[in-house]
Amino acid sequence: MLPYTLGVSACLLGQKVRYDGRHKFDPTLEQLLGRQCVFMPICPEVEVGLGTPREPMRLEGDPANPRAITLHSRRDLTDLLAAHARKRLDALLCMPVQGFILTCRSPSCGLRSVPVYGEGDRTAIGSGIFARACADRLPQLPMVEAIQLQQPEVRHLFLASLSGGHSSP
Repeated sequence: MLPYTLGVSACLLGQKVRYDGRHKFDPTLEQLLGRQCVFMPICPEVEVGLGTPREPMRLEGDPANPRAITLHSRRDLTDLLAAHARKRLDALLCMPVQGFILTCRSPSCGLRSVPVYGEGDRTAIGSGIFARACADRLPQLPMVEAIQLQQPEVRHLFLASLSGGHSSP
C-alpha cells in the first residue's frame, strides 16, 4: 500500500508556528499513522506572512460566517486568511492530498471546536477560516482534528475514509 499524503497543521508536527512561538507537537501522529502517511505541513497564519510569535486572534461575530480578529489591535484578518485558503486549496487540488489532520480550537485550522465570540462571551462553536474553506471546497476529503485520532474507532473511520471515500468522522 502506498502512503497517504495528508495536510497536517504544522504546529502538530513540531514546527514553532503558533502565535506564542511554540508548537503543539503530537507524537502520536507519527506513532499511529507514520507508516501509512506522509505529512504535508500547513500553517495558514504563517503562510500569509504573520510572524511568529504574533498577536493572538479569535473568531467573532456570526458563527456561520465569523471574522478572525486580533485581540489587541482589533485587526480583521478574515479576508487575508480566506484569500490564502482559496489559493492554497487551488494548489492542493493539483497534489495527491487524501485528507487533513488539523489542530483543535485554532481560528484558522480548528475544524469543529473553535469558540466564536459575540458581545463579550463565547457564544458558539465554529470552524476556523482555513478549515471551513477546506470543508466547503473539498467536501469529499476526510478531515479530522488530531485529538480525535486518540479514539480508535475515529482513527479507523478516518483511515478507512482515506481509501474508501467515506465521509470523515
